[in-house]
Amino acid sequence: MALLVIAVLPLVHGQEMPRAQIFGGYSYLNFDSRSFGFANRSSLSGYTVSPAFNITYGLGVVAEVSGQYGSRMNFRDVTIGPQFLFPRGNLLLFGHALFGSTRSLVNVGAGERDRERGVLLGGGIDVGISSRFAVRLFQADYVRSTLFDGKQNSVRISTGLVYHWHTIKRKKRRPITAP
Repeated sequence: MALLVIAVLPLVHGQEMPRAQIFGGYSYLNFDSRSFGFANRSSLSGYTVSPAFNITYGLGVVAEVSGQYGSRMNFRDVTIGPQFLFPRGNLLLFGHALFGSTRSLVNVGAGERDRERGVLLGGGIDVGISSRFAVRLFQADYVRSTLFDGKQNSVRISTGLVYHWHTIKRKKRRPITAP
């Protein structure tokens, strides 16, 4: 991760608030599989794709599809929710609360499947490298699921590339003048 930051810093470009964006990249999930009978948590690798539309300066809606896979199980989710954006120079900080469906397949015996609701709370940092592209340095999410009548508290880390369409400019406030 540190090497990525060092490699990207010379390319840094001022970043405005995007109207629409799409992120795609690698994700790692530290999955709470103890409720399934596993002795330890499971390390799963996969992808995350998330399109977002920003309604106003600082507030948008994001949808997210992800899948993480291991030798004995996989985990997938489809979620949607509000996203809050905080531009700071060439950085775009964001936070989101996503709600939707989680699904798991555990390869034990004949293979067991389950689908339940899930909640993701998280955020991250994008670094602009041009007017259209940014690198997502990281996105960290707390993933809450209730698969197989158990409760799972997991953590997902993602990184990748973001593409932007259009921009939203902050409205300048007029100074209040005394009559």
